[in-house]
Amino acid sequence: MMWSKTDFPAAMKNLAPMVRNKAIQIGNALLEKSKLNIGIIIATAISKAKKWVGNNKLIFKNNNFKTGIKKNKI
Repeated sequence: MMWSKTDFPAAMKNLAPMVRNKAIQIGNALLEKSKLNIGIIIATAISKAKKWVGNNKLIFKNNNFKTGIKKNKI
């Protein structure tokens, strides 16, 4: 069962659209390639999507945009 922008787990309902779309992509990849429990897949997809969006925020300036990449501190 693949997820889409209109058919996704209830746990993704309140996510920001950008996070939800990325979580759907990640979740679909995990559904195809792993035999993990569906709950684990959903939680992993949401967690990874939040991290991905946080690291790839769009910065709008003077009607132009660029990808702002934050470096993770070690």
